[in-house]
Amino acid sequence: MALGRPSVFWEQSRLNTVMLDFSLGVKSPGLGICEWLLTILSFLFIIMTFPISVWFCMKVVREYERAIVFRLGHLLPGRARGPGLFFFLPCLDTYHKIDLRLKTLEIPFHQVVTKDMVTLEIDAVCYYRLENASLLLTTLTSISSAIQLLVQTTTKRLLAHRLFCRR
Repeated sequence: MALGRPSVFWEQSRLNTVMLDFSLGVKSPGLGICEWLLTILSFLFIIMTFPISVWFCMKVVREYERAIVFRLGHLLPGRARGPGLFFFLPCLDTYHKIDLRLKTLEIPFHQVVTKDMVTLEIDAVCYYRLENASLLLTTLTSISSAIQLLVQTTTKRLLAHRLFCRR
């Protein structure tokens, strides 16, 4: 009886893990048969047309950039490519370059009502630098609007709890 329970627990644990991976949208590791076949055919085509095709398979990423490579629409495992040369399959892969330099974003005027009912109009300038390029590309559609909303709500929240009138 005790020997049967761990296997049931293991199956239940495995089932929960699979369901958790499915609910988070995580792709199972490994390639399917069609992906392997297309990858092998693409490599064979590159080898057959080697002198010409090598110029289409090598790309340069500058020091301040990173390249995120997608193969057949799936993010390739590992970190972002760069700086330097990287190899990709032109028929199967697409890449996006992300600039990692310091950027500025001007936050427009917005009104804040403080704790003592004083109305303030404030604007701001935000400086930001991207750290994880692949996470940025796969989770956000517009980084500038996300940062602008974050800065506005943070300043409103900070200033709304302050007192500015002294009695």
